[in-house]
Amino acid sequence: MASKRKTNADRQRERDEADRRAWDVFRPKLDALQTYAEAMELAAKRPRPDEPGRRYYSNLDFFLGSFIVPMGTSHTEKALYLQFIERLDVAGALKAGAGQKVAEELRQAMKVQGPW
Repeated sequence: MASKRKTNADRQRERDEADRRAWDVFRPKLDALQTYAEAMELAAKRPRPDEPGRRYYSNLDFFLGSFIVPMGTSHTEKALYLQFIERLDVAGALKAGAGQKVAEELRQAMKVQGPW
């Protein structure tokens, strides 16, 4: 018996599920970051371009390179970046005032995006 061909909707559901699983793995790692070096190490472990979850690592890498909010990040990603920046600031790892500036940009981006 021939196997049933997957529809576009089936393939999209599979991609979405794989992305959700990748986020479930990435999120606690992002949440646990304490230092810039740890963050750089995590970003360097990004999957290949065609693998699920690549965008989360790429977003983090972009953020670390410029402390500019990456387009396409979710509200939750921004919230985790904000918590990370606040941890760095409290630890004295950022220049005076830099953490507050980045935190405000993240808050503004979250406000514009909304929690959805």
